[in-house]
Amino acid sequence: MLLALGYMLSSLFGIGVLLLPRLVQQIGIGYFIILLTAVAVALNLATYVILELIEITGEDVEGSVRSFLGKYGVLSTASFGVFTYAALSAYILAAGDQLSAWLGGPPNYWSSLFFVLAVIPAVGGLTLAATTSTYLSLFLVAVLLFVIPINLKFDSLIIPFYGGLEAAPLFVMLAAFALAGHFSIYQVHRLVREERSKVVVFFAAFLFAFLSYVAFGITTASVSASLSHLSTATLAQIYPPFYALLVSAVAVLAFYTSFVVVAHSFIKTFEAYMPQKVVYALLLFPVALLYLLVRYYGLLDLTTLVGRIGGASLLIFLALACFSHYRASEKFQTKFPQNASMALGVVLVVFAIIGAFL
Repeated sequence: MLLALGYMLSSLFGIGVLLLPRLVQQIGIGYFIILLTAVAVALNLATYVILELIEITGEDVEGSVRSFLGKYGVLSTASFGVFTYAALSAYILAAGDQLSAWLGGPPNYWSSLFFVLAVIPAVGGLTLAATTSTYLSLFLVAVLLFVIPINLKFDSLIIPFYGGLEAAPLFVMLAAFALAGHFSIYQVHRLVREERSKVVVFFAAFLFAFLSYVAFGITTASVSASLSHLSTATLAQIYPPFYALLVSAVAVLAFYTSFVVVAHSFIKTFEAYMPQKVVYALLLFPVALLYLLVRYYGLLDLTTLVGRIGGASLLIFLALACFSHYRASEKFQTKFPQNASMALGVVLVVFAIIGAFL
């Protein structure tokens, strides 16, 4: 069970949590906790929905969601694809920003180098990244917990308890992206056979992530009034050299392994529908285009990319999971109420629409 808990935790700590502090400064501590709680509850319920679909079908997450959607199954595949594009582009941009803040030089150079080095193993194999990704992510958890008390030494800004709500929709999308550990559910399902233990793993992982997000978000937001989108990039410029090295190196390595694992998952998913070379083009060209739109043309920033595109596509995927569960409940006995899965799906769609356009 400890292995499953570690795997689940590794999926809940990544680029999303590093983008939260700047928005905490805008919405305030009170709204931060309230909105994060609402998102955590909704995503916890979606976890049970997906777990039941996996138990019924025996397939992975994307396949389980698609199973009961009929001709609309293509929507789940499409939303998974858009989520992948946003995540991969964000890793490239964040790596460039982090390395630039740490080592100097233009972020464009570092992002391009990161992209080339990450693409090679993504299209060639997964063994090394899959082996190290969980451990690096857990190391990132340890570093973030280490950062929390250090932030208190550099505390220079008082965060309002209730700020403005203009950034609340974007915050909800970003929090959803950050807490999106749902693609690891299938692996946890395989590692833990006893149903009650699965519930314990999911609840413990979400609770630990929630508390860590609150502590990291508040303390990091208090460090500097000029906090960048990627909080660790600012910390790398403020911290003493050793702390800056630790935070930067772990963050970039986590971005790297996450890029390889997510890209390879995309390739394996779409290989069932089209030739491999077409899949590579379908993966790399949109990611490169999104990167250019953000880095060179400024049409999006990193937080907007992750929140409005990544977060919204994720919520649509989870809503489709709820609708799939509703249809599965017509044929199979499920513990999660049929009408509740439909209601949750509608709520997630509303969240996605508000977050994407407001």
